[in-house]
Amino acid sequence: AVYPGYQNRLMSTERLAGVKVVRSWSYISAKKSFWSRILNFGTFSLTALFGGLVAGKPDVLFNFSPPLPLGFSAWLLSRLWGIPWIFRVEDLYPRAAVAAGILKNRTLIRWLEGLETFLYRRATHISLISASLRDDLINRGVPAAKLSITPVWADPDQIRPLEKENSFRKENGLRNKFVVLYAGNLGLTSDLEDILLVADVLRRDPAIRFVFVGDGVKKGELQGLAARLALANVLFLPYQPRERYPEILAAADVGLVTLNASSAGSSLPSKVFNIMASGRPVLAVAPLQSDLAGLVRRFACGIAVAPGKLEQLEQAIQDLKTRPAPGMDCFGSNGRKALIAHFSRPHMIRQFESLFEETTLHGHQPADA
Repeated sequence: AVYPGYQNRLMSTERLAGVKVVRSWSYISAKKSFWSRILNFGTFSLTALFGGLVAGKPDVLFNFSPPLPLGFSAWLLSRLWGIPWIFRVEDLYPRAAVAAGILKNRTLIRWLEGLETFLYRRATHISLISASLRDDLINRGVPAAKLSITPVWADPDQIRPLEKENSFRKENGLRNKFVVLYAGNLGLTSDLEDILLVADVLRRDPAIRFVFVGDGVKKGELQGLAARLALANVLFLPYQPRERYPEILAAADVGLVTLNASSAGSSLPSKVFNIMASGRPVLAVAPLQSDLAGLVRRFACGIAVAPGKLEQLEQAIQDLKTRPAPGMDCFGSNGRKALIAHFSRPHMIRQFESLFEETTLHGHQPADA
């Protein structure tokens, strides 16, 4: 969608808080098909090249991936201007798209793999979100000195512990219920079928509610499964206004984060940091060797269960429900403290600032920021 206040022009320029912002056109469609996504990524990657020219020569260039082709535009601009270029990788593409079942064309996969290797070799520095991504690139021959880790963050001032029995609970009939909340994209890597199957088993406990807030390509399929199982203990809601997000997270007894086995090595869901910021326990359904499960164990901020282990997942939810309040509070407090110490917005901004300065001065960054 083109949101209010934006027109998706070929090129537009404005100033926000003294910063020059150049916006370039991209193909936008409400369709969720593979080709709609490809056209969106591709057109933005192309027009961003010209947007960069309009913006003017900077001291250092920084770009996110995905979309992967945007890295090629960034490389061209860095060559044109003779400046260092930082390639920020938040998902390993095309691997993440293949694992999610989005990308199946072998010719396109090989082409994207070639582009990926090309970009890794030519980036001045590569910024990553997790240790598993760094290990993967090192195994592919990328020098360790060229890599650093700056995780995705949450803002503890914006998302903070709030009263649980709030207006969101009241509006949705959740007062005095034990709420297992999933808030975010209902996508192909979310592996939420397990949750619905466990909800079917736990229907015998009228106090438990499973709440899904968000949208995505799998929402219709998940709603269909819930309907076939006649799950009265499951509630699907659309995306809510951003200003309600802290309240929605606070309404949960447990925040749910899921990741299927095929995506465990290429992704780290950012929603886990928002749950930690909210001071709620995390229930991670993910391979136990994944960064996500490791993070939950490391900071003792919840419970991790492997995908497909339905009995263990059912038991984990029951354990969390019957756990004394001090134990639940401890999970939430541990997550909040870890977020502030290691994954807060101010902390990560300082890391990025250091990365920009070091890359500009020396063309490299130490292996760990």
